Amino acid sequence: MSIYRLFLAALLSLAGTACSAESPDQLRPAATLADYREQSRQLLQLDRQHFIAELRRAGLEKPLPAAYAERFGFDPKQPVDFYRTEAGRRIADNVLSYQTPSGGWSKRTDMGAAPRRPGQVYGVSKNYIPTFDNGATSTQFWVMAKAFAATKDKRYADAAERALHLILLAQYPHGGWPQSFPLRGEYHDLITFNDEVISDLLRIVNAVARGDEGLEFLPGPLRQRAADGLSRALQMLVDTQVQSGGRATIWGAQHDPQTLAPAAARAFEPAALATRESADLVLFLMELEQPSENVARVIVSAHDWFQKNQIRGYRWEKAGEEYRELLPDENAGPLWARFYEVGSDRPVFGDRDGSVHYDIRELSRERTLGYGWYTEHPHKVLKKFAAWRQRHLPAPAI
Repeated sequence: MSIYRLFLAALLSLAGTACSAESPDQLRPAATLADYREQSRQLLQLDRQHFIAELRRAGLEKPLPAAYAERFGFDPKQPVDFYRTEAGRRIADNVLSYQTPSGGWSKRTDMGAAPRRPGQVYGVSKNYIPTFDNGATSTQFWVMAKAFAATKDKRYADAAERALHLILLAQYPHGGWPQSFPLRGEYHDLITFNDEVISDLLRIVNAVARGDEGLEFLPGPLRQRAADGLSRALQMLVDTQVQSGGRATIWGAQHDPQTLAPAAARAFEPAALATRESADLVLFLMELEQPSENVARVIVSAHDWFQKNQIRGYRWEKAGEEYRELLPDENAGPLWARFYEVGSDRPVFGDRDGSVHYDIRELSRERTLGYGWYTEHPHKVLKKFAAWRQRHLPAPAI
């Protein structure tokens, strides 16, 4: 039996149980983890059943492959006016065609060249159909919102609304988000700060809750649900900020959805403090117009940790696609290692075999060259902090 026939047989067997939800908007955010997992199962069944039916209608025995693109095959930063053009409408229609029945989109899939054909898979990687990883779903939500603002074509408004339903359903009861939803198992189910997953989603729910320009088409009850989701997410950030030795530090790249502790993901990504991801979170929190006292304390303590643990006098040399080791440079700006050990604040580096090292020179060549082990990203927090503190924590009058 061919791999495609095996794939189709697996889909048919998994789709045997009827799904009680015809679309995400029939569901409401779950109050318990058990209900949350059941909703995930229903949405996974929804996607599978729709795809099986589409294959049958198209008379296909095997799914058609999707085309790969490093991002999505188009520029998602185009302004609203772009979607008034023929080229913009074409991109919007292509993107719309790749939305899964559950409401999301996949990553690393070309959505710029052509619309999805009947029987063509929604993405190139099965564990990321759909996903929030690498900007997927959040990017397409904004494309649909811009396309509706430009054209008033209700299809785009409906697509954005369906995506928002999925985003709100995907939020764990305690306020975090997994990397992919419906759930896919293993590290995909962890609360995922890596690759800006949660910071991207936070900007969407915050904009919806505020009723930002261009999102007025979303119904009031859905905007209220976004406000509730934002409140839970902010509490989640307070609860997951890692405490070590009686002091607050930053966050891990992933956290366990039950214990909320930092968790390992891929073999080379240990359970550790993660600087780039944490900087993304702090930068979002600094955008809030009226941060609570708890959120303000989170920002201050994270800033203080970044300030204390910066690396001065070195640069992380890069030549072509090859990373070099740290080189002395008295003129270099501050750097941070990607990961720091919880408790000791020592930089740590992971390898493909799951081993953890304190010296990057001990890593295999493949991992030394294939991962961003140092980052400048937290410097943005340091540069913005003084202005933020002046606005939100002014010194008391003497």
